[in-house]
Amino acid sequence: MTKDYYVILGVAADATPDEIKAAFRRRALELHPNVSGLPSEPFLELQEAYAVLADPERRRRYDRQFVAVVTASRARRRAAEPLVSPRPRGEPFRPVEPVRGFREVSLAESFATYRPSFDELFDRFWSNFENITRPKAERLENLTVEVVVSPEDAQWGGQVRVWIPARATCPACGGRGAVGGYECWRCAGHGALTSEFPLDVTWPAGLRDGDAVRVPLDRFGVRNFYLTVLFRVG
Repeated sequence: MTKDYYVILGVAADATPDEIKAAFRRRALELHPNVSGLPSEPFLELQEAYAVLADPERRRRYDRQFVAVVTASRARRRAAEPLVSPRPRGEPFRPVEPVRGFREVSLAESFATYRPSFDELFDRFWSNFENITRPKAERLENLTVEVVVSPEDAQWGGQVRVWIPARATCPACGGRGAVGGYECWRCAGHGALTSEFPLDVTWPAGLRDGDAVRVPLDRFGVRNFYLTVLFRVG
């Protein structure tokens, strides 16, 4: 299967050469074995992705090949998560303007649209990453992001990338907060990094207005919320 070099570099499919170069430099600092202490494979994969996307001709060939693979894959399968009924009344959402090509949504930016209590929602979300004991009967809540797609994209299928805010173990110090007796420069001694991590959600061909995909967020360390991506066709 063709590797997604854009995901490896952490850039959009329409990224400019300067954006690709900047992303490579940033990721190289994170993944270089001498800095991160990680195995060499992720860094070698990063170099491979950059070598292809930084060369205009190789990038054009890759784009043609990758589009063909994705198109064939969409024809063979539907979305991994079941489609569910439209959003009940009262659930919050953040409208996303339709954009041709690859779509991206930041869940962190969506917090400001949630009601009735932004502060309570924010505190509950980030409590997943604090050293506290989780209540056994804690209520599981829904976060809904609304994505508007064109009728053409609804007919052919597509993908939206939702950026999930989370905290992860610092790759430079392995969560220790220090490297060689000195405070870790990457995480400032915290042992963890606060960032946004990509969650790719695919919608199948023949999408209808009001279809939705429900996605658990356990993989990001979030256990008291799940995500609903609600699709609007228009």
